[in-house]
Amino acid sequence: MFDYMINISHSVIVSVIYIMDKEFIFRIIEIGLQIMLVIFAGMALFVWKREIRGKDKYKLAKDLLTYIKEIRFLIYEKSGSFHQIYLNDILVNKGKFYKEQLTSVGKEKIYFDQSIWRLFNHICIRSDLSLPKRVRLILNDLCPISGKIIDIDKNKHTYVKLGGFGASENKEVCSSGIYLMNNKEDLTIEMYFKKWEKLLIELQKLV
Repeated sequence: MFDYMINISHSVIVSVIYIMDKEFIFRIIEIGLQIMLVIFAGMALFVWKREIRGKDKYKLAKDLLTYIKEIRFLIYEKSGSFHQIYLNDILVNKGKFYKEQLTSVGKEKIYFDQSIWRLFNHICIRSDLSLPKRVRLILNDLCPISGKIIDIDKNKHTYVKLGGFGASENKEVCSSGIYLMNNKEDLTIEMYFKKWEKLLIELQKLV
């Protein structure tokens, strides 16, 4: 009788262990599936965010390129000569642009009239989080953050006037005169347009 009871107890224990093992295995499988679902959901969210960021960068680049195409640079030499420049000239023939279009003014320090203050006035560069880092850094160099007036008499200096910008072209925010932008004492006209070249290259990478 005692042996019989032992056998029953052993059978019960084995059954309980077997059931517990099955429950444990099922639980492990359930946890594994949950982890896999979390991983897949995270991957899907990452891909979605990357696609959204890609679309945002593409739209930003297209909008900036469209804006830039409207800009023309009018360079007035103190000798009386006049140059009209479009940034697309750099992309069409970079060598010709620097050797021919800027040949007489490239080494001159770059000054602007009051039109410079309209450049990129539709973008808040320092607070726009959607701007790619490299684009932001170049824009910080191109966009007037500060400046000082050099002279009231424009005829004494070679300077750049910005044209384009649609309806905002005649809306000046500063008095007429010649300005040094962002305290860039050593910036030449050629160096300035090389910064534009870098911006165009970065934007083209995004479209």
